[in-house]
Amino acid sequence: MGLTIHYKFSLNNATIVQARQKIIALRNLALQLPFKRVDELVEIAGDACVFEDENINDPHAFIKIRALKPIKIASDTFSWKNPTYIIGFDSLPGEGSESSIFGLATHSEIKDINDWSWTGFCKTQYASNPEYGGLENFLKCHLMIVKILDAACKLGITCDVHDETGYWDNRNIEELTTIVHKHNVFIAGFTGQFKDNLAAAGIDSTQSPIFNYPNFEYLEAEGNETSEF
Repeated sequence: MGLTIHYKFSLNNATIVQARQKIIALRNLALQLPFKRVDELVEIAGDACVFEDENINDPHAFIKIRALKPIKIASDTFSWKNPTYIIGFDSLPGEGSESSIFGLATHSEIKDINDWSWTGFCKTQYASNPEYGGLENFLKCHLMIVKILDAACKLGITCDVHDETGYWDNRNIEELTTIVHKHNVFIAGFTGQFKDNLAAAGIDSTQSPIFNYPNFEYLEAEGNETSEF
């Protein structure tokens, strides 16, 4: 639970060299932006692309998971197709944000020309924790993800983006600022009440990132007073 920006990439009829150039360009942009961390480019092929549940020490596990291609087999059921070639990199926009992985993968026999895709997401809401810089840190993290996605589009990658804040569509900073506060208030009120109910039943509940906010009690009180959500 938390505001997240989701993205899907697709690039048709492109060589490995062309796909690599586009991801290198995105990584170079990330290096120019104030990301907290930008990892090295990962490029793997064949059986090395397959994610194995039992290999808990696989340094590329998360990249391999993002490279899986969902295949719809029924109305609400999907299977996952393993990639045959992956080019991507992991990054961390800032404290409190989830990591963001950008890349392209192909899922058929490698040819001179291939179709590429990618599925990713980044939860940015908890970058708004005052201990990490509050609203300024959240805006930095969220807007950097948007800049990378804008750049991907300009590079000729087809981008399907669902931004739960609405910013991808409206590009309105004031609305973005308002929505993150509203969601902090909502989640504080909801999770606080849920935790209290579990505690009354003698159950120790799972912690939420919102509990780490130094102003959690104020957010919770505001959440208990509002009925906007």
